[in-house]
Amino acid sequence: MKWMAVVLLGAVTSCSSATVPTKAVATRVAAPNASFASYHTFSFGLADQPKTGYEVTPRSLEVQRRLRPLVQEALQGRGYQEDAKGDFVVKLATGTGSVQRPGAERVIGTPLAQGYIGIDIYDASSGGEVWQGSAFAEIDPEKVDDSLLKMGVAHMLENFPPRDAAGLASVR
Repeated sequence: MKWMAVVLLGAVTSCSSATVPTKAVATRVAAPNASFASYHTFSFGLADQPKTGYEVTPRSLEVQRRLRPLVQEALQGRGYQEDAKGDFVVKLATGTGSVQRPGAERVIGTPLAQGYIGIDIYDASSGGEVWQGSAFAEIDPEKVDDSLLKMGVAHMLENFPPRDAAGLASVR
């Protein structure tokens, strides 16, 4: 009888025309007038709120705690140094939302938990946002998946302008 329910679930979800990403998705965008060549150092600021549709949960602080050293390491790997008065300020955001898989609500009434991590970068002198990255993934709300966090940070920052050997940020 249990295998019949699994077959029915597979049939219902495979007939659905819309799809919801179940793995990780990352996006990023830089301000067109941002001058990354003038940036040498960074600092961390207070956390931002998650995107609309995502809520801060009791796990959010733990995710931010684990996210910070990953972002720090990635930025240092791109040639930037952390300093209390950085040239740019990094603000992290985390949250959890729910996604209803199309067609699945007829069989399973429980929506999927989706996690959000965001990295927002602001020019320290002007306060203007110069770069933003977001990552979304299906998560287990009961535990933090460090490998998923690493993957999200890597995908978000993969095109962040690195500082070259001459100490200048090269914009791609």
